Amino acid sequence: MRAKPAIESAFHRAWALIGARGVLAVCAAAVLLTRPSMGRGLLLATLGAYLFIDGVLALGTALRAERGATGRGRTILEGLLSLTVGALAFAHPDALVGAILMLIAARSIIAGLVEIASAISLRRSGGERHWPIGLGGLASLGFGAFLLARPASGALMMLLLAGAYLLVFGLSLISAAFRLRRAYGRLRAESPA
Repeated sequence: MRAKPAIESAFHRAWALIGARGVLAVCAAAVLLTRPSMGRGLLLATLGAYLFIDGVLALGTALRAERGATGRGRTILEGLLSLTVGALAFAHPDALVGAILMLIAARSIIAGLVEIASAISLRRSGGERHWPIGLGGLASLGFGAFLLARPASGALMMLLLAGAYLLVFGLSLISAAFRLRRAYGRLRAESPA
C-alpha cells in the first residue's frame, strides 16, 4: 500500500474550504453581474469584501496542511495577498480605483499561478486529474492579464468582467471541492487504521 503524499492529504482534507471559496466567488459574481446600477464604489467594495473573505479561506486551507507540504507556501501567499487587496478595495473603493484595479490584476495573476501549480502538484502526487483547479487558475491569469493590458477601460466594464471571472473561478473551485472530497474519502479508506 502506498503512503499518502503530504500535498494530497493537505488539500484533500481542505475540500470544504475550497468549496466555500467557490460558493463565495459565485455569490460575488451574482452581485457584480446582476447589480451594475449599484455604482462603481459599491461594486468595488463588494469585490473587496469577496477578496478579503477569500483570503481568509485560502489561509484556512493552507493552515490545514502539514508544515512543509508542497503548495502550502503558495497558498499562504495567495491568502495574504487577497486579504491585503481586499481590505484596500473595501476601505477605499472610489479613491483608489486605478490602483485597486492594478492590485486586483496582480492578485489575479499570482492566484492563477498558484492554482495552476497546485493542480500540477496534485496530478504529480499520483492523484486524479484536478483540471478544475487549473481551469480556475487559467481564468485568474486571463482576467489579470486583461486588467494589466487595458487599464484605461471603464471600471464598470472591468467589474462586469470581474463578475464573469468570479463565476468561472467559483464554479471550478466547487467542482474541484467535490473531486477532492471524493478523493479524500478514497484516501481515508486506503490508509491503515
